[in-house]
Parts: sequence; C-alpha cells; structure tokens
Amino acid sequence: MSAPSRDNRLTPRAVLTGLLGAALLSVATPVSDFLLNGTWLAACHLPIGVVCVFVALRFAVAPFLARTGKPFSHGEWVVLYAMMLVSAGFSSLGFAAYVVPILAAIPYYATPENDWFAVFSQHLPSWMAPFDERASRSFFEGGDAPVPWALWLRPLAIWTIYALILFWGMLCICVLLRRQWIERERLAFPLVQLPLELLEPIGGRRRGLVLLLGAGVPFLIHAINGLHVYFPSVPGIPLFFDVGAHLNEKPWDIMRPLWVILHFSAVGFVFLLPVDLSFSLWLFYFLFHMQSVAMVVMGLPLGQSTGYATRGFAAYQMAGGILMLAAAAIWRVRTSLGEHFSTAWRGKDDGSEPLSPRGAIVGLGLTFLAVVIAGGIAGIPLWLSFATTLLFLVTMIAMTRMVSESGLLFIQTPFRPTDLLTPVLGTSPMTPRGLAVLNVQEMIFSFDVRSSAMPSVMDAFKLLDTSPLRRRSLVTPMLGASVLAMVVSCATVLLIGQANGAASVSGWFGIGAPQLPFNRLTAQLVNGTSSDLYSVFWMGVGGTLVATLGVLRARFLWFPLHPIGYAMGPSWPMIQLWFSTLLGWAAKSVALRFGGLRTFLRWRPFFLGMVLGEFLAGGFWVVVDFALGKQGHRIFLF
Repeated sequence: MSAPSRDNRLTPRAVLTGLLGAALLSVATPVSDFLLNGTWLAACHLPIGVVCVFVALRFAVAPFLARTGKPFSHGEWVVLYAMMLVSAGFSSLGFAAYVVPILAAIPYYATPENDWFAVFSQHLPSWMAPFDERASRSFFEGGDAPVPWALWLRPLAIWTIYALILFWGMLCICVLLRRQWIERERLAFPLVQLPLELLEPIGGRRRGLVLLLGAGVPFLIHAINGLHVYFPSVPGIPLFFDVGAHLNEKPWDIMRPLWVILHFSAVGFVFLLPVDLSFSLWLFYFLFHMQSVAMVVMGLPLGQSTGYATRGFAAYQMAGGILMLAAAAIWRVRTSLGEHFSTAWRGKDDGSEPLSPRGAIVGLGLTFLAVVIAGGIAGIPLWLSFATTLLFLVTMIAMTRMVSESGLLFIQTPFRPTDLLTPVLGTSPMTPRGLAVLNVQEMIFSFDVRSSAMPSVMDAFKLLDTSPLRRRSLVTPMLGASVLAMVVSCATVLLIGQANGAASVSGWFGIGAPQLPFNRLTAQLVNGTSSDLYSVFWMGVGGTLVATLGVLRARFLWFPLHPIGYAMGPSWPMIQLWFSTLLGWAAKSVALRFGGLRTFLRWRPFFLGMVLGEFLAGGFWVVVDFALGKQGHRIFLF
C-alpha cells in the first residue's frame, strides 16, 4: 500500500506554523486594540490580522519553501489558516479584551457616588475576580510594579476553562449543522472565498492581475490617508460623512446616527451576495429609520436597549427575527440531526465528520450541562442559568447562519440573553446574585459577538471541504490554537495595562466597557425592572415578519426581500456598513443586468481584491503606527 500523500495528512510543520501565527496575533491584537487604540485586528468574522499573516506566509514564506522542494500542500494551508481564524477572536472581543478589564474594574471604578461595593459586591463570588485595589489601580493607571500574577491566576484560569467549555459546545453544534449547511443547502460562505482565491496560483494570469488591481485601489487610498495622518499637508481622501449632523429638526433627528462610510472590503464581499439579500440589508435599514420617524410623529415610545446603538423597539424586533431564524435553521436541519442521532445510537462512525456523531451529541449535552451547573455554582438560579445558556446558543446558531449565508464582516446582536427574559419576567425572579454574575458573564461572551468563534469554526469546516485532508484532523489543532490564544492574549493585556495604564490608552476597553455591566447591574438592583409587554409585542412582530418573509420566499421565487435583511435591522454593523452594502448591491446589479453571469465572474476577482487591499492596508498601518508610536489611527470599523 502506498503512503498517503502529504496533502491528506496533518503535518507537524502545518500545526507549528498555525500555533506560531496564533501566538503572533495574540500579541499583535491587544497591542493594536489597547496600546495603539488603532485598527482592530480581530473584531470581525474575517479578522484582518489573520488575512495579513496568511498573505505573508503565502507570498513570502511559500516561495522559499517551493525552492527547497518542500512546498506547503493545500491541506497544510487549510490547517494553519483554520487555526489562526478560529483562535483570533479570543485575543479580542471574544475573550481577552473584555475579561481582564472587567475583572479589574470594581475596586478601581467603585466610588461613593455609584456605591458599587454596597449595592452588589457581596453578590459576586470571591474567586470570580482579583478584587484587589492595588492590582486594579496598577492595571488601569500603570506603574513600575510587576504584574501580580498570583492574584490573576485563579480567576483567569476559571474564566478560561469556562470559555473553553463554551467553545467546545459551539464546535459540537457546528459539527451537527455541517452536513446540512455545507453539503445539502450549499450555503455561499462568502468569507471563505478570499482565502480560497489566495490559494490559487495567480502569477501571470489575468485573474491575478485583476485581483491585484482591485487590491491596489483601497491600498493606495488608505496609504494617502495614512500619510495625511502623519503629515497633514498631504490632502486626505474622505471616506466618512456624517449625514445625521444635518438632521437637526424633529422628527428627522431621530434617524441619527446616519453615517456614509466607504468600507472597500464590505463592498467587495457584498458583491458576492445574492442581490435580494444585499438589497434587503440596506432597504430594511432605512425602513426601520422610517418606522422610528413614524413612531415619533405618533408619540409612541421607542424603548431602550442598554449599551447598544439600536433603539429598543428595533432591538426587540431584531431579537424576535433572530430567534425565528434560529428556529427555521433548526427545523431545516432535522433530517440531518435524525441521521446523526441514528448513527450515534447504532454506534457507527464512518469518519466523515470532524467529530463522531456520538461525540458531538454527547459533547454538546455535557458542555451544556457543565455551563448550566457552573452558573449555578456561581450563584445563578439553575432555571435562569439553563434559560440564558439556551438562549445564547440558539442566538449563536442564528448568527452563524447569517454569517455563513450573508458574508457580512461582522454581526452584532443588540441584546443579551437576559434582555430577552426581563420583558417577560422582570428582574425580581433572577435574584441579586444571579444578576451580578450574569452581567459579568454576558459582557464577556454575549455583549458583542462579532469575535465569537462559532462562525469561524463553520467557515473552517467549509474550507476543509476544499482539501483532501481528513475532517478529524482539524479539531485538535483548532482547540490547541484557541487555548494558546487565550493564555497569551490575557497575559499581553495585563502587561500592556501594567506598563501603560489601560484607562490612559483605550477609552473603550479601559474606561467604557469595564463600567458598563456594573452600571447596568446597579440600575437593575436599585430600580428593578418589571415585565414589559411593549417589548414582548415587538419581539412578536419581529418573529412574525421573519416567518412571513420566509414563507413568501419559499412560495414565490421572484420575491425580492430576504429575512436576514430584516433581522440585521439598524444594528451597529448596518449603521457602519449600509452605504457600502448599497454600493456592493448596485455594482452586482449592474454587472448582472448588462453582462450577466459572465461579467459577474470577470469582476469577482477585482472585488475580492478590494477586500485584500483594505485588509493589507490595515495591517500595514498597524505595523507603522507601532513602530512610530502613533495612537488612534484606525482605518476599518468601529
């Protein structure tokens, strides 16, 4: 029997390269997020840092290996890319960027005015955070003293283990969804298209020249704007315009913020989407604005959404729509789930899945149980821990579906799991201790899901299908890279804070984010929250409309509105990306209208190049800003 080809095997050098890339990003991401307060390298579902490192390996290291006669195979590229992709978010909003500042916040930001210690400190377990005033002060203000590692070791180890359990549960869900989404429904997975394009040989081919031309446009513009930052005499090219600043009269002022921002990468990815989806994304954004105007005219309350830019009535419509999308996704996967359960019951395993069906089902059940029990040990009532865990995972199924199908660079829910329960139950059944623990937990893991690992795991599974590599080969390397990312990035955040003062270098991570959960908790404990049927009504409206849109799309092929567009609504991503989405939709509509599919395929490399060029520009300026000590220079997303 002949030996298996290297393309079909998991090689040590691929794993080692992936670990080195993950470690590099685990340092570079906190440096850019905190120290430079610059472009976020991992705050979207296709992290800029991952693309930049991958390009460096593909076009700087790979030619050298080719000359030695030992080039990386396609399977090896898939492994190392997947390792960096899945682990990147843990270095940013997916874990490290929130867990360290939040755990340090109480002793530093507690004041006689907010009275945090009297209001809720007795409700938080002593092992959850350091609760040491000197350690907190040194993190937020900096100093010459070394990091008090002994104080941080236990709480960070507890939260890291919790994060890994949650990650394993999400990975098991992705395994159970993989066959339906990738093989049967054949979702588009637009965010996978760029790495696949980069793995194709491009030298001397027309497609490669078009790709480079597309990359050159945003790179040149960001280069000019970067020079303008350093040398104001160099004219800048504006990519941001605040339309809302001109809406000063009622009721039109309710549409603020209304920003026109040109994100070349968003335009590029939207060009890949079906036109009904891209059309629905920007159309529903404006329909929600019109709804706001109409409600103001009629004197109806807009509601509240604590911590988010989306107003309450819209946030709860989105919540209902997202839950309905999750329900529809779970319903469509029922046949595949039945096959998995049957295979698991019979004890058969053909090795076609990243985990065995029995392993995925048992793993999901055990991790769900572990998360619920962990919440109970921390002080959350078991029924509440069960409900919030279930709502979080169901929401993540919907968000992963939206990323896999729509290819948006980042998606954010304008709600936490408790935001879905309080309108129905109020806060009194949740107990003060339960609310205290949940506010910390939700701020770390569910306040901002744009760096969540679950969509990246599904993208990695899709990418794996393009190589002959065994699917079982990918899980352990991804898990190892994720553990490494958590440990290295948390240590980096602590070192940056100790050396520079987190409150001095980052307005959000050092000041705003650490106080947000505790200000919300104080309001809940002091004022209380009763049931809110008005918000429940809007959730019902959202769920009903998404279900209706789904039925109409199934009945009428010509129906032009997509439920994902409604579910995205006026969320923070669409506040930033609506204009770029409009441009991408218009470009594809023109291509299809006047040239058909052939023209679309010709233009496709150019628009993928726009993504590449903007991402490389972001990485380039992070390096330059670090070398020159420049802070506050951000070219991509807020």
